[in-house]
Order: sequence, then C-alpha cells, then structure tokens
Amino acid sequence: MSIGSQINYKQLLDRHERIRIPMIQRDFAQGRPSEVEVRDTFLGTLKVALEKPADDPSLPLNLDFIYGSVEGDGQTRFQPLDGQQRLTTLYLLHWYLAWLDDAWADFEKVFLAEGRSRFAYTVRPSSNEFFDELVCYRPTTMPGEVPDVAGLIADQPWYFRSWRLDPTIQAVLHMLNAIHARFAASEDLFARLLDAGQPAITFQLLDLHNFGLSDDLYIKMNARGKPLTAFELFKARYEQELESQLEGEIFTLGGHSFDAAEYIARRMDTNWADLFWKHRSLGSNLYDDAFMNVFRAVALISRNPESSQYLGDVRKLRQGVNLPSYTDFHSHGWLDEAFTSTLICLLDSWCGKDGELCQLLPDARYFNEKAFFSKITSDGANLSYVEMIQFVAYSQFLMLHRTHGINAFAFQEWMRVIWNLAVNTSYNRADDFRRSVQGVLSLLEHTDGILTYVAQAEKAVTGFSELQLEEEKQKAQLIQAHNGWRPLIDKAESHGYFLGQIGFLLDFTEITTRCSDSIPESWDISEHVNFQSEFIRHLSLAEAMFSARGLSDPGEYRWQRALLSFGDYLLPSGRNRSFLVNATTEEASWKRLLSGAGRYAKSSRDLLKTLFSSLTTESDMAKQLDEIIEGVENIDSWREAVINCPSVLDYCQRRLLRVEYGHIYLLKRSQMNGAHAELFTYCLYKKLKSGQRKLSSLTADYESVTDTYSEPYIRLSCDRLGVALSVEIGNDGNEFVVNITAPEDTTVAELLARQGFEQAEEGYRRAVDRDSAEDFLRNLDEGVNAH
Repeated sequence: MSIGSQINYKQLLDRHERIRIPMIQRDFAQGRPSEVEVRDTFLGTLKVALEKPADDPSLPLNLDFIYGSVEGDGQTRFQPLDGQQRLTTLYLLHWYLAWLDDAWADFEKVFLAEGRSRFAYTVRPSSNEFFDELVCYRPTTMPGEVPDVAGLIADQPWYFRSWRLDPTIQAVLHMLNAIHARFAASEDLFARLLDAGQPAITFQLLDLHNFGLSDDLYIKMNARGKPLTAFELFKARYEQELESQLEGEIFTLGGHSFDAAEYIARRMDTNWADLFWKHRSLGSNLYDDAFMNVFRAVALISRNPESSQYLGDVRKLRQGVNLPSYTDFHSHGWLDEAFTSTLICLLDSWCGKDGELCQLLPDARYFNEKAFFSKITSDGANLSYVEMIQFVAYSQFLMLHRTHGINAFAFQEWMRVIWNLAVNTSYNRADDFRRSVQGVLSLLEHTDGILTYVAQAEKAVTGFSELQLEEEKQKAQLIQAHNGWRPLIDKAESHGYFLGQIGFLLDFTEITTRCSDSIPESWDISEHVNFQSEFIRHLSLAEAMFSARGLSDPGEYRWQRALLSFGDYLLPSGRNRSFLVNATTEEASWKRLLSGAGRYAKSSRDLLKTLFSSLTTESDMAKQLDEIIEGVENIDSWREAVINCPSVLDYCQRRLLRVEYGHIYLLKRSQMNGAHAELFTYCLYKKLKSGQRKLSSLTADYESVTDTYSEPYIRLSCDRLGVALSVEIGNDGNEFVVNITAPEDTTVAELLARQGFEQAEEGYRRAVDRDSAEDFLRNLDEGVNAH
C-alpha cells in the first residue's frame, strides 16, 4: 500500500488502467441542480488554479486525499471510496477543455481505451453506457457557438430517452452546463490539466491493493476527508468578508480580545453551537440548517427600509423552499455590517447556561422568545409581517441597550406597544410592512419611556393603524393618570380574541368621549373609579360574548339575532353581506366590528354598544337575549324573518347572504353559482317543517338552485284528490307567487277557484301577501283534506 502519492488525474490513469465508481457509491451529487453553491465554488477554485502561471509558488492546488480500492494485477482498476465527486467533475472538465482547445488526440490517449471510457460508473448500466458514448463524442461546433451543452448532447442520436431518468447522467449534464458557463472564454487550459511536470491540480492518492470494497470499509473511510457542507462553505467565506467589517471594534471572550471575524468564528464553534444543538437534525446531528434559517431571519430584519432594494430583498428572503446560499447573501449585500452587528447582539444575548436560550423579557405576553427562536431555526422565511415587526423591535431594543444593561420593565413596555400596534394593523402589501418598520425605527429614541411618549405626543408614529394609535394614546394616558387602570387594561388586552385592541370598551364606557374633552390626568379620583366600574362591567359582558377563538354562541345564534333586533349589523364581504365570522383575517369579522374601522363597522359597533346597555352580568345571558329577541316589533321584514328563523344561519355555512335584484339570497358558500336559497321562502319552509304550521295533506320540500337564472322555491306535493298536485311557492317583491300544476280535473279546478287561483298557461297561479301566506296555506291544506 503506497501512502499519499501526490499526483494529477493523468498520473492516476497512468498508474491504473481504469477508474470505476463502485455500485456502493451514491449518484453524482455535485451536479444536482440544488448543489449550486458547492458546484460553483469548486469550479471557481479549479479555474483560478488553472489560470495561474505554471511556476506560481501557490501551485499545485491540492484537492486532499482520494481513497480507493485497487483490484486486479497488471491492468488494475481503481475504485474510489472517497473522491467520487472530485474525480467525476475533473473528468468532465478534461472532456470540455479538450473540446474547447480542440485537443481530442491528447484526450483520447488518456481517457479512451478499446473504444470505451477509462472512467465510468457501475452504479447503473445506463451511466456506464453514457460515459462510453461521451468519451467518443466530438461536437461539430465549437463551445462558443453552443448556448446549451446539455441540450446539444441530449439531441444526439446515441442519447437514449430513458437516460432522462438516470440521476447521474442528468447531474453530469448540469455540471457540463456549469463548466461551460465558467470556462467558455478560457484558452489553453487542457494542457495545464495534463501537465505532470508542473501540475496545476493534484490530489493525495491512497490506493489499497486487493483490499476489497466492503460496506464497512466504505463507511469507515468515508467518515474522513468529507467535502465541506454548504454551511461550512458559507461560514468560511463569511469569515473572510468579516475581515473588512466592524473595523476598530473589539470583542472580548474569556479575557482575550478579538476582531469581529475571529470572534464570530470562535463563537460559532462554541457557545452559539451549544445554543443550536437542540435544534439539530436528529438524523445527521447537524445544525447547519438551523443556523442558516436564523441567518435568513436576521438578514430580513437588518435591511434598511429606506433602501430602494428593500422590498425586493424582503421578497427574496421570504420566498423559496431552499435556504439562500452564500452566493445569494453575498450578491445581494445581505452580509453587511448591519447584519453582523444584529447577529452578534442576538446570539450573544440568547446564549444561556448549558445551551439554554436566555429569555430577556419578564414573560411571553408580547413576544415569546423561546417559541420564536424555535420557529426561526426551523424556517427563517416563514414569518408573518407582524412577527417580523416584532423581531425588528426586539432586536433594535437589544442593540440600543445591551451594552448598558437591559431594563426588563422598559423592554416589556416597548414590546407591548409594538405588539398592540402591529397586530391591529392590516398588511395588504409589502409596502405597508415597510412603513411599519420605519415607524418602529423612528420610535427607538423613546424606548426608555415609550408610555410617556405615546401619552403626550400629538401623533407618536406613522406606519400603523391610526385608530389603534389613538387607542394606545388613551390607554397610556389612563395608565399614567391612575393606578387602577393598569390591571384592568392588561386584563382586557390579554383576551385571546381582542389581541390588545380594546377601543370598543373605551367607547362603550364613554371614556373615549371624555378623553376628547380633557386628558385623564385632570380627572378627579371619583371619576376614574366610576369609569373603572363601567369598564369592568363592559369587559365582563365582552368576555361573556367572546372567547379566545371568537363569538361564544349560547345556542340558536342568540347574539346575532339580538343584534338584529336593534338594527342591521351585517358587514360587507365582497359582493355579499356577512353575519360575521371569527377569523380575524376576514373582511367581515367580529374583530372588524369591534375595531369600528370604517363607516359600516362603526355603525355596527354602535348597535353592539346599545345591546350591551340592555344587558347585565348578574342574570343568565341566554335568557336576557331571548327576552330581547322575543320583544322585537316594528322592524324591517328581512331582519324579523332572520330573528324568527335561526335556521337561516345554519343554511349560510359561511355566514353570507347577497342582496340582488330586490331579493335576499342565503348562500351555502360564497357565490351564486353554488347552492342558494331565498330568505322569505326558506323561512316559510322551515316553519312548515318545524310544526309551527304543520300541513296534513301537503308535503313540503325546499328547492335551492345553483344558477342565476332560476329562483329558489318551496315545493308542496299531494295526491289526496286522486290526481298529483305540484305546488311551487316563490317570492316576488313583497308577496309570494303560488303556481300549481295539476291534470285537468273538475274537482281540482273548483277547489282552486275557491282558493282564488286563476287559470294560467301551465296550470294555476295566485299571488299571496307574505303576511297572510300561512293562513292561505292552512286554508289550501284544509280544502285538499276535505276532499
């Protein structure tokens, strides 16, 4: 066994007749489309070495050890244990440069024997066949005239369509395109590859004669000399960039001083590594992805919102399944001093004892540090706008105060204000997010006393909901004016559905009106106490009405029906109108009503205020709501219909109805091309089915429709008279239209004439006032029954 011969590729083939990648090896991974970083870095390194003068003292470029098993005597066969990726790429580079320099004769002397390739794969027969074809292929055009090398090869008659399914062949084609992109403009590099006297590229060869290629040997040998992972490459190249960053800044570690590059290198291998250890991949025990995910999140929050590239950078960092590579970070300028300073500050602040995350806030009410760190280690791009704004505020506070010590109370107050503003601001576009980030940065000078600033400033900040900002001002003034307000406001804000937005309580208790007259600091104590008593009462009612998930329904849609007793509280939802849903992201949600944002929500919130004024926390809520519902009189007919027929909301699965062409349609889903019913006919039908107006001779069914040219209707059927009667009841304006289809029969004709029907083209027809429809149907049923 020879130890560590330093040779180039030609010398390897001088020593051994053939190179065969053994079956135990994986496919050619370096050519995979996803391996852009590793591939580009390796090819760039090879090109630099090949272009240096032959007598350059830095040459040769040594590619480290290549281990292999040697089989046979005389004409031996070398089977790499480790080095497959490097050998494959170098083989393809020889083929390409021979084409580029028209040096096929020299290429054949080295790589062709008996019409077959001296380098091949035994992983699959197709891979072996491909290398035999490639080594003999001589393109008729020069590389400069070929835009796509892979396409050129795939178009050759010797290229089998089935090879598209061979991952090694496809990886080879990707690599050839990458080589083409990197070397197309080069000249005379093939000779440098072959030069054994002054080699440009070498490796240390360990060949194990007749050792045999066992799985055990492969595993043991391949555990050494592994190529760098993408993260290790990233870290190495980032550390090079750090040499020109934060010049003059000194970082202390263990009593020793370091510049930024050395400090980060040491921390990544010690304390920071301990922090990420719990987030490693259980299969590989690597935490590379966790580090890269955090890098991505830090890059997101350290971009300058004033930059013209800001929105593009945010979009790129948030999109894509694959983690950004070093090339991505470097080419977009994301590894700047802002990134580095933020990274050091955050990771040093988070590093606790024994690799535990150090939590700097008193509790997790406004920012859950532990949960957030877990989230960004698993996916640094999957952050909502609100989470990114919180993270900006969190990191900026640490950057500002860490060197002088963190005031936990001030930190908590800061995160509370940012949370309330961010979570209650709508983000429909990336530019909305940018404005909020600018707002956060403008507030940084007030982090020591954010509550005082918000209470006193005319307009503390831009970039957030103006309604929420006004609410924050009122709450800050109340908290600073009287000690009794803090626990009440904290309790209300912590409600899982209100999420810090409690302006409706300030409105319902008339505090908002009072604040517009004079600031709370000027009120006497008794006025504060009285307002606090009203606040407690209304908060109790709100807690009875809403759980953390949304509306708490005591059954039969009592809250909705009670609200309708006072007026039309429905909100627009596209072309529809909504009874409201719990999802806070929806256009027509209970949260939107509580916010009072917009003309419709404000008037709807006023109805809720009126309802609350009629309720008490001391009596059964369902009973109180029933009394309101039952006491309804002199209201719009459509509201009365819904109030008296809670099944309407059962039908409207998404709580939507549509007003169109003078009709009110109940939607099963959200569009008219889905099943829909007509309000008044549906309510009449439910009465007929529920027994309120039970018919003895007529059987009722409801016919919903799924188009816009048909109208929903009630169908009544009966064969009591010896003939089949079909009754259809539809709505037309303020009356029902009843159409009856029946065979010609004297008895039927006489009966229907007595009921006021007239002969129509296809039977009998009559209009019935909605208010008398039930009496009419009772009389019709009795007439049928009498016969």
